[in-house]
Amino acid sequence: MSVRPLIPSPPSSKVSFPRSQHLLWQLVKRDWGILSGPWATVRVPLERIVLEGEQHNLVLDQAYDYIATYGLTHLANFAVLSTGTDPITPSTTGLTGEFIRTSRDQNGSTGTRTVSRISDGVYRVSLVREFIESEVVGRNITQWGFSPVGTSGNNLVVAESFRDGNGDPIVITPEPDQRLRLIYAYQFSIGPVVAVPASIDIVGLGTFLGKYVLTKSDGGSGGSYPDLVSTEIAITGSVIDSGGNPSVAYKNVYLHSARLPTDYGDTTVDTNVLASKWPGLQSYVLGSYSRSTNPVTFLTNEGNGTILTIGLGSYWGGGFRFVLDPGYGIVKDNLHKLTLGPFTVTWSPIE
Repeated sequence: MSVRPLIPSPPSSKVSFPRSQHLLWQLVKRDWGILSGPWATVRVPLERIVLEGEQHNLVLDQAYDYIATYGLTHLANFAVLSTGTDPITPSTTGLTGEFIRTSRDQNGSTGTRTVSRISDGVYRVSLVREFIESEVVGRNITQWGFSPVGTSGNNLVVAESFRDGNGDPIVITPEPDQRLRLIYAYQFSIGPVVAVPASIDIVGLGTFLGKYVLTKSDGGSGGSYPDLVSTEIAITGSVIDSGGNPSVAYKNVYLHSARLPTDYGDTTVDTNVLASKWPGLQSYVLGSYSRSTNPVTFLTNEGNGTILTIGLGSYWGGGFRFVLDPGYGIVKDNLHKLTLGPFTVTWSPIE
């Protein structure tokens, strides 16, 4: 009998996206007031909250499929209102009484949102959407939702009935001088934010052990939240702007000659990259809540040297890092190609 040591799994990433998120709705009356100063008296806009309520909501099943297309930060964009009364369940896709949707905020701007990192790897996205007086006056509004797109139909990611402070369904009927404002927030977590053991197996060379972690490094490519940008690239294949206008240079699998730090908070930018390229993503399978890169091959004239870090993100050390343990190094020369298998991100609801 022989005893073989356990080999850790290949690098991968997991996103947690709770089903229960948060909404504050407000009926708002806008008016004018007088502001007097030493030189002039002017009219200023005022607003008064007539009625409001806070409630949780249901993230729908199909939202988890839409993540593969729209990512995390832009998953909810258009607010939707309905006069329908059909029950809302996780399998709901649309609201039968939908009569309007908008991406306009309380200042008249469209598509705005606030992204904030509230702890290591934990993000909150907040957005305000407002329906003006002429859009809601006299309507008996019963249900609301959010969608990533502006076309009406069965494309919602969240939905709920309007409820009062006791959690009971209510009907909102705005008066001619009232607007309806939805203030929506949702939260998710990405990672790993603590380095975990991992391994890669290379045909002809063997198994290489190391540590794997998601980092805050932007690799010289900008962006307010490099860890989030790298995660959304691995999910959607696109650079999604969560703040700071990150560049397309995030779209890379890279080989690095330095053994980079394995700390989530590390922001090292190191230009000693051996090679980088973007292999694209495999097609998403509905219901899988998982996405993988295509295998990537570095040719005989690419990436030659001793490889100590393999990453996904901006090529000067950004994003995800698999850092080989001391004593390990992948030596590549101009007589050989090097093919790396897929990197996988999975996401799941938290009930």
